[in-house]
Amino acid sequence: MERFDALEKRMDRMQDELLQDTMHNVQVILENTVNKQLQLLIEGQQTLLQTMAPKSRLEALEEEVILLKEVLRAHSREIAELKKAQ
Repeated sequence: MERFDALEKRMDRMQDELLQDTMHNVQVILENTVNKQLQLLIEGQQTLLQTMAPKSRLEALEEEVILLKEVLRAHSREIAELKKAQ
């Protein structure tokens, strides 16, 4: 019976070692693949944020475009009226 207990303990130790090795391998894979991919994703996100115009700038440009369209319409009407008057 002692021999059986010793064999069972040995198998338990081997199973624990195998589990630890597997966990280590998974951790290495995560560090080498997933972490690198996440870092690249973060860098890409930072680049996008740096190159994007701020919302306030976009709103100011939209207002300017609206104003320019109104001026263009007014000038077009004035030109049309001047051509009619000739």
